[in-house]
Amino acid sequence: MTWVILASFFVGSIHSQQSGTAVSIDGAQIYYKTFGKGQPLLIINGGPGMNSDGFEGLAVSLSEHFMTIIYDQRGTGKSALQVLDKTTITMDLMLSDVESIRKHLGFNTWSILGHSFGGMVASAYATVYPDHIDKIVLSSSGGINLKLLDYFRESLHS
Repeated sequence: MTWVILASFFVGSIHSQQSGTAVSIDGAQIYYKTFGKGQPLLIINGGPGMNSDGFEGLAVSLSEHFMTIIYDQRGTGKSALQVLDKTTITMDLMLSDVESIRKHLGFNTWSILGHSFGGMVASAYATVYPDHIDKIVLSSSGGINLKLLDYFRESLHS
């Protein structure tokens, strides 16, 4: 069992090419990792409240064809905040976090893969920063907000 944990840590370290932090508009330090080379692909994990650790395997797999980027959303993992409340966790700040990573890494455009809540962040980002999106992939995601759930409930009962 111990060797599996050590091996997975070692493999992750081999594939990780860069890690660091980008500073968002409110001064938050947003932690990210990149893997591979090529066209940039940001992977936004689900949550909210989850860090990006569970998506490192996907990032490594996709890094054979892209430069993949994962990041810990504000208030999670290595993107810790002093205060966690409705003033420090907003969609506008989350979009600024994503934009700060893009600027920090120097990309004009990138593709985004958003899973679940990450797809909602990706969709909202695409509406605010459409000129910086090459492609967008939504995986098990709702819309920009939760109104899709209301529509689903109404349709289910009809």
